Amino acid sequence: MKKFYFSLVVAFMAMTTVASAQFVQSETTTQQPKSTTGNVFSSMTTDDYNRIYVGYNPSKITWSEYQSDYESSFPLKHGITVGYLHGSNIVKNLPLYIEWGANFQYHFGKYHESDDDWEETRKINIYSINLPVNLAFRFSFKNNNVSLTPYMGLNFRVNVAGNLKFEGVYEDDYYGDDEWDYEYNIFSKDEEDGMGDYAFKRFQVGFNVGVNFSYKAFNIGVGYVADFSKIVNWEEDGEKLTGKFGVTTLSLGINF
Repeated sequence: MKKFYFSLVVAFMAMTTVASAQFVQSETTTQQPKSTTGNVFSSMTTDDYNRIYVGYNPSKITWSEYQSDYESSFPLKHGITVGYLHGSNIVKNLPLYIEWGANFQYHFGKYHESDDDWEETRKINIYSINLPVNLAFRFSFKNNNVSLTPYMGLNFRVNVAGNLKFEGVYEDDYYGDDEWDYEYNIFSKDEEDGMGDYAFKRFQVGFNVGVNFSYKAFNIGVGYVADFSKIVNWEEDGEKLTGKFGVTTLSLGINF
């Protein structure tokens, strides 16, 4: 996975380097007739842009070990996003941008387990605010009505709230049924209604990569955030267990 991220970084740097070189070459040949001095990006818009969007987020915590066991205990699988993004041009006559914005994400999932005489459902919810900062290159075509914008950068996540809930029943014909319903604040260190020393971390920094396709005002995008910092970092009896958050985003938006 690290090699994959490194390859993406190299490819993006190469793309922007070639673009900059083409731009500089064009600028240094201004004494030639106009018909021969335009660079490949001269017809592409460099206007700033804004976007509001909604998205679906397949989500996963990657554990350092016992992946399937902890996936069933903390069954995070899905998410929904509502966000805003602004793209600001940083090089005159070159469609190179800094993107920044904010979005609200709701992540959730559940896992149901049962046997002959018992069953239990586990539900997890996480509410977070994300602040992405990206370097983006916007390729425009068809009189700037169509654009393709790959990007990469950093994502800063603040987990505002989250809970883990257990609901179950044990059926016993002799003693009667036993039901339970527990809920824990996964970001609280409180021993009674929180996770104590096993509380999740509220802040993560991640690597952000993706691409957006726009047709006039309409935009579709796909992206992925892989956290550098851990959402879980537990230690007991000298043994460590860690977990990192990974979020895919499939989005629909409006540019303005």
